[in-house]
Amino acid sequence: MMQKRSDFTENLTQRQVLALPHLLRPGPITEQARNAGISRNTLYRWLEDQNFRECLERLREETLRFSQSEFQAITLKAVDAINDALDSNDIRIRLQAARIIMQESRNAQYDQHMYRRIENLFDAHHLSVER
Repeated sequence: MMQKRSDFTENLTQRQVLALPHLLRPGPITEQARNAGISRNTLYRWLEDQNFRECLERLREETLRFSQSEFQAITLKAVDAINDALDSNDIRIRLQAARIIMQESRNAQYDQHMYRRIENLFDAHHLSVER
């Protein structure tokens, strides 16, 4: 019995559907095509097809969302491990945990500072374009 495809892949060929996982991986388009078992020209032709492009984009977005939620879950585990290390009887382990916390705190402050600078540049650009 043939398995029904999800709605967003129903307009694709079986070959296109089988190639999709290979196209989600980062890398040069030639490498992606080779891993998918198709030529680079075939991949370029498929990318001109709106249905194929939309399907690939949707899968990329879903993959990104899944990766972000997985990353958040393991980040929580890492924070728990560092928190436990702060209570260690071994002073070296406590100091290493404290160093990690201080470094990540500095990184977060720097990231926030850079984000504000980018927002300010974006706002200034928008104002200059509007004039």
